Amino acid sequence: MASKFSGIFWTWVHSSTGPKTTHFWAPVCNWFFPIQALYDWNRDPAKISKEMQCVLVCYSSLFMRWALRISPQSYILFCMHLFNATLQGRLLIRRLMWESSQQKAIEDKPTN
Repeated sequence: MASKFSGIFWTWVHSSTGPKTTHFWAPVCNWFFPIQALYDWNRDPAKISKEMQCVLVCYSSLFMRWALRISPQSYILFCMHLFNATLQGRLLIRRLMWESSQQKAIEDKPTN
């Protein structure tokens, strides 16, 4: 049993998507984007950059497609960008909802 696992493991290590290639390390390092989004999950919406969230959502959306178009396909990269686009999109929605509520508060404010 152990030798079978060892054989599968070493086959993966030496494969075109194993840890000896950028097809492995690039997605692994890119996971810092969604980790940062999770860190910002409860951040004050006033401190969330609307422009940066738009850029990150577009970036991840484009690279989701790219991850499936390259050869060999990088499912690790696809999953990372899917997760990142979802989290960054949620942060963008929080910022837009906050801006809307601020605008509504200004309009509802009585003038003397």
